[in-house]
Amino acid sequence: MTAGGCTHIIFRHIIWSSHPLAIIRRNWNFMNIQENVPLAQYTTFKIGGNARFFCIVKNGDELKDVIGFAKKNILPYFVLGGGSNILVSDKGFMGMVIKMEIQGKSIDDTMINDQVMISAGAGEMWDDFVEYTVDQGFNGLENLSAIPGTVGAAPVQNIGAYGAEVGQFIYSVHALDTQTMKEIEISGHDCHFGYRNSLFKKEKGRYIVVSVNFLLKKDGKVNTEYKDLKEYFLKKNDQLSIINNQITPAQVREAVINIRWNKLPDWNLWGTAGSFFKNPVISQAHFDEIKVKYPGLPGFPEASNTGGHEDLVKIPLGWVLDNVCKVKGIMRGGVGTYEKQALVIVAKAGATAGEVVAFTQDLMKQVKDATGITIEAEVEWVN
Repeated sequence: MTAGGCTHIIFRHIIWSSHPLAIIRRNWNFMNIQENVPLAQYTTFKIGGNARFFCIVKNGDELKDVIGFAKKNILPYFVLGGGSNILVSDKGFMGMVIKMEIQGKSIDDTMINDQVMISAGAGEMWDDFVEYTVDQGFNGLENLSAIPGTVGAAPVQNIGAYGAEVGQFIYSVHALDTQTMKEIEISGHDCHFGYRNSLFKKEKGRYIVVSVNFLLKKDGKVNTEYKDLKEYFLKKNDQLSIINNQITPAQVREAVINIRWNKLPDWNLWGTAGSFFKNPVISQAHFDEIKVKYPGLPGFPEASNTGGHEDLVKIPLGWVLDNVCKVKGIMRGGVGTYEKQALVIVAKAGATAGEVVAFTQDLMKQVKDATGITIEAEVEWVN
């Protein structure tokens, strides 16, 4: 036995008998699989029960082996990155949790028009990778600084912040197709990126990201159009630099980090997944109706993910939770909304997944009752 009560087993080929814990060892590629691993330690919420089986993968071959093992033994499986956008059930996960740790970065600067291709393994930490691209003098990802998680999770969620989405900069994704068990290359266009959406969510479980190819710029123009960024640089008396496009990617990264950490809780003090809900996208007609009741409600034009022609509006949910529901900074038991940003759910040490679910479901009901808007969780439920 190891610390924490995790049993390490070198599995060969495994077949379930009539009892789920009775395991027969036969020939199999060696995999270091652990049993009954507490998952709370691998999530930013710091909540969750045990993984029945747990395996770390460091390359594509190991990934194929463990997926093959899980499929052959009819085990559900879940790929875990940085654990920053999930809530694990108090009962844990009765299958195989695959911890993604495929590393590596490479640069191809032979592209035309001052472009550069950078590839990164799915297990690279996202913010470390963003810092790396900025240090290399490339721009594009700086607005996405200080987002927790891994490179592999970025295209799945199509992460976005401060006027940018990662899908804008993805040239292609190298992934394992679990139906064919072959590694394939998926173009950025074929990833079907939308607001917090992608092919990888639409066909959940089929594709597992192995690495991502990003197309960035050398000495390109940075994006400072987002309101918070404009205000940040104006306060620093950098208006002339904005007008003359003299703001650097490093300055944008610094600004984003400062803005984010002024809004977000200290990860060392709280369990949290950051923004718990997606900002809702509603019809223009619905927005106009709500606007009559709440004149200060902000709204931003949004393109349709489905190619429809209806005018859509994205609503900042944090504003609704704060100004309509008035729930910013409230605590119920061990769970609440952060005092500086109502969209962020925080949990005290010892809080349970059940408490988080009950609290967030109540918030969803309050928003629905007040505005008629059905909101969706951005955080994934793992059980």
